[in-house]
Amino acid sequence: MNIEEFKLLKRVVAIAVFLSCFYMVWPFIDVLAFSCAFAYMTKPIYDKLHPYIGKSISALACLLLFTIPTVVLMLVVLKEILLYMQTIDINAITNDIIRLLNYFGINKTSVGEFNQILIQGWELIKPSIKGMINQISLLPHIAIKIVMIFFTTYYFLKDGHKLKDVILSHIPEEHQYKTKIFLEHLNESYKNLFIGNALTSLVIGIVAGMGYYLIDVPNALFLAILTGLFALLPIVGGWTVYIPLTIYYIISKDYIKALEIFIFGAVFLSTMPDFVIRPFVVKKEADLHPVLILIAFLIGPLTLGIKGFALGPMIVGALNAIFAMKTRRNMDSQ
Repeated sequence: MNIEEFKLLKRVVAIAVFLSCFYMVWPFIDVLAFSCAFAYMTKPIYDKLHPYIGKSISALACLLLFTIPTVVLMLVVLKEILLYMQTIDINAITNDIIRLLNYFGINKTSVGEFNQILIQGWELIKPSIKGMINQISLLPHIAIKIVMIFFTTYYFLKDGHKLKDVILSHIPEEHQYKTKIFLEHLNESYKNLFIGNALTSLVIGIVAGMGYYLIDVPNALFLAILTGLFALLPIVGGWTVYIPLTIYYIISKDYIKALEIFIFGAVFLSTMPDFVIRPFVVKKEADLHPVLILIAFLIGPLTLGIKGFALGPMIVGALNAIFAMKTRRNMDSQ
C-alpha cells in the first residue's frame, strides 16, 4: 500500500466514523438542542456564581435551581395545555366570536368567511397537537432523554467555553478567522433567542399570572401561560390575550375590570417587555428580525413537534449567523 492509498483509506475511515456517530446521535439531537438552550438560559446565573464557588458547583446549582424545575414544570404544563386544547369545541368558540363580531356590526359575509378560516386552521393544527401529546406520553423514552438533558446541560455550562477552541483547532489556519467570526455571530444569535426572548416570555408569563390573579380573572394560570407563550412571538405578543379579555368585560358591562385589565396589559405586558426586560437581558445590536423569531418559536414546534421548541431557535440562530457574517464581510470589503 503506497502513501496515497493510505491517505485515501484514512479519509474513508474518518468519514465512516463521522457518519456512524451522526447516525447514532441523531435520535437524541433534541437532547443536545434542549441542553444548549438551558445552558444559554442559565449562563448569566452561572457567570455570577462561578468566580465565588467554582465551575462545578455553579453548574450544579444552575441545574438544581433552574433547569430541573423548569423541565418538570414545562412537561406538566405543556401536557395539560395540549390535553385541554384537544377538548376545545371549536364550533362553540366560533359561535362566541360570531356573536362578538355581530355586536360590533361586522357584516354576515365577513363573519361566515372568518368562521370557515378558523375551523380549517384548527383542523390543520390538531395533528401537530396530537403528535406532541404522543411524544410526551412515551414516558420511559422521555425519562432517559430528560436525564441526558440534565447531564449534558451541566457539562455545557462547566466546559462550554472550551468548545470554541476545540472547533478552531480542527479548522485549517487560513479559515480560522472566518470561522471565529461565524461562531461569535452564532453565540450572539443564540443569546438573543434563548436568553432574550425565552427569558422575556417567562418574566411576562409570571407578571401576567400575578396581575390576572390580583384582578381576579378566572383561569389566571392558563391565561398567564398563554400570555407567556404569545410573548415569544413578534407582533402577536401579550396583547392577544388582554385585549380580548378587555372586550369581553366591556360586553359584560364590567367596565372597571375591563379598564384594570387594559391598563395592566398596556403597561406590564406590552410596554415593560420592550423597554425594560428585553434591553436588560440581551444586547440591542444582537436583535433578530421578527420573521426569524416567528419561524423559530412557532413554525419550529409545529413542524418538528416538542423538539422544535429547541431545534427551531438553533436552526434559525445558525441561519442568522450566516447572514450576519456575510453582511459583515460585505461591509469590510467596502
